[in-house]
Amino acid sequence: MKMMTCTTLAALLIGATACSPASTAQEAGAVTFEPRPDLEEGVGALPRLVGEGAAIAAINADLDRRDAAARADGCDGGGGFERGVSQPMTGPGYISFWIAKGYFCEGAARPSFDQTAITYDLATGQAVDWVTAAPGLQLTRGDTTGLPADYVPGLSSSVLSGWYSAEAPASADAEFAEQCADVWTPEALEGVGFKFWLDARTGGLAVAPEFPHVIQACADPATLNADEMRRFGVSPAIIDAVATAHAAGAWAPKDD
Repeated sequence: MKMMTCTTLAALLIGATACSPASTAQEAGAVTFEPRPDLEEGVGALPRLVGEGAAIAAINADLDRRDAAARADGCDGGGGFERGVSQPMTGPGYISFWIAKGYFCEGAARPSFDQTAITYDLATGQAVDWVTAAPGLQLTRGDTTGLPADYVPGLSSSVLSGWYSAEAPASADAEFAEQCADVWTPEALEGVGFKFWLDARTGGLAVAPEFPHVIQACADPATLNADEMRRFGVSPAIIDAVATAHAAGAWAPKDD
């Protein structure tokens, strides 16, 4: 069975330098995490929150569900499957997970990669609904018919497409921006779904387009800063929380 390397998958983990969280419990503000052993070789498990209360129980139950789905994942007919986890924000107030999955399935033309981003509200125990949390972006949900229960649908809007089409080339080097120019126009981005997550390393609300395999290299994340989040109606509690997390270095794993 041919397996992809941890290094290959780690490249998909935003700000990550490893394929799993730290091996000991870590604390960020009031949030403590307990790492879990790999579900199987090369298939990382999500850490669980330590503590009492309905919100923590609800988040851990959802993490249980996502790990159960990963156990059933893989390649029909044989091949390699890997899963890596990073934590772009580890509190206070909110926690984010970035889950990268890679497939090298026998008979497939090429490896396949899939990434999921999810941010939980520690007060409610629920995933943040960015449609309501960022009303100024005028986001719409994609169709999830027939998709797995743990799938996090991308969100799209012409407002976001216009913002990203200006931000992506401004933050990329000239050669890369030229290579991706055709897929970064507002017209090309119209209807494209975006992933969302709070990112303590960059100190804002990160977004990344969901591009098909052939142009996935152009799916660079971009970050809405505090002023932009305010402009798009994001609540002060979210803005303050990610600013505090940025100052505290509250993400995992850290770059070497």
